[in-house]
Amino acid sequence: MDIKLFILKFANMKLSIIVPVYKTEKTLERCVRSILSQDFGDFELLLVDDGSPDRGGALADSMAHKDARIKVFHKENGGLSDARNYGLDRCRGEYITFADSDDELAPGTLGKLMGIIDSNPGYDMLEYPVLERPGRPDEHLFDPGDKVYGSALDWLAAFGLEHSWAWNKIYKRHMFDGVRFPKGRLYEDVPTLAMLLEKSPVIATTSQGMYLYHWNDAGIVATSAGDGRMAALLEAQVRLVKTLGIDTRQKRWHRLYLDMFTIQLHVYRATGRIMLHSQRITIRKYNSLNDCVKALMLDMLGLKLSCRLFKLLAKP
Repeated sequence: MDIKLFILKFANMKLSIIVPVYKTEKTLERCVRSILSQDFGDFELLLVDDGSPDRGGALADSMAHKDARIKVFHKENGGLSDARNYGLDRCRGEYITFADSDDELAPGTLGKLMGIIDSNPGYDMLEYPVLERPGRPDEHLFDPGDKVYGSALDWLAAFGLEHSWAWNKIYKRHMFDGVRFPKGRLYEDVPTLAMLLEKSPVIATTSQGMYLYHWNDAGIVATSAGDGRMAALLEAQVRLVKTLGIDTRQKRWHRLYLDMFTIQLHVYRATGRIMLHSQRITIRKYNSLNDCVKALMLDMLGLKLSCRLFKLLAKP
């Protein structure tokens, strides 16, 4: 074996990028190209073929033959969490990040992010912006800004549950010591986030770089039954609150509660279930007029009556 290839194949490197592959043969090459063309090269790219029934596994093998940074693993189908865990058990980077195989990294993203990390070795997590559904009418930018949080809970309180994705973050490897994604659950990012925050990491956010999140009409979330999907999300959020011992009656957690209330409205419309406790929240500046209206509904009508009104007025 060529010495350079040997070094790339077996030596430790700065960053491990874990990408599960399942039913994304149409987008996998786009995802991989966006990573390989970054202005930072000290990484391994782990493509975990989760028993994909299409040509995704073969495409991964083909791309691995052309670039020694790519490592392909083929396994029986176990779901997104199982594929991520498989990669976590085999990665060797000092830092870890995730991407979904139907998404992309914007050009220049890794160079900027790893530059920040090199200058700040005390950061345990670095979060960067996400452009959701790029090119669509409902395109939305999430930009966490430039800030350092000495308290992980301060970071969570700043944006509520708007940013609980596993991707769009770079983690120190030790963050996943004893932490794995729960198998067989929708919205597995939420309980995993709770476990990570229990470690009291130093979290930094930046406006540099960009994760491009493409909506996949054939993806797990899109094809899951709507009623069960929304209830599963709210259940995951409630578990996170309990795990972290959060008292949503405190003013700092009102944004997080409002995020859960938004999901509760849709769950009630679909199933008639009430899964949250009722509480008042302080009326203050929210992201949108809709958020302000929902806050007023809670304060004036309470939870159950607000849910009934939403079900009556909301479009089917």
